[in-house]
Amino acid sequence: MIRKAKYNDVESIQNLICIFSETGKVLFRSLDEIKENISSFWVYEKNDQLIGVCSLKKDWGRLVELRSLGVDPRYSGQGIGTKMVEASLKEALSTDCDTLFVLTYAVSMFKRLGFRTIDKERLPHKVWNDCNACLHQENCDETAMVLSLASLRQTKAIQIPPTATTTVI
Repeated sequence: MIRKAKYNDVESIQNLICIFSETGKVLFRSLDEIKENISSFWVYEKNDQLIGVCSLKKDWGRLVELRSLGVDPRYSGQGIGTKMVEASLKEALSTDCDTLFVLTYAVSMFKRLGFRTIDKERLPHKVWNDCNACLHQENCDETAMVLSLASLRQTKAIQIPPTATTTVI
């Protein structure tokens, strides 16, 4: 089950992030950073265990970043990462942001979900502040990908016919 993270999830979230931060697949997040940003995290819970995590960072103006995505390796290949991204996408659509971006190694998954690859240089410079803590800082091999939230909103508006009301006189 996917749900918004709660304060008592902080240590489990960090444990999941640490699995991937040790190899440089995601950035390390301190307990304090997770606590301060707990409302931005989603978790996937199964049998009372957190087995998936991701978060949205909305501090980039009209951009929102999907980050810290990870699924316990014992549960990989079960679509949990995709479900986590979809939950984050729904939340991103409820913001006033126009574009969702991700820096990722999971290019094929994000392509399946409608993201497209862009040159990292097109992202605002302030996005790279987190890179100071990255193991690959000097030789970044992540792929930058974006999804237009504005286009998705427009497509959904077109697909959902307005409710017609008939007045009888």
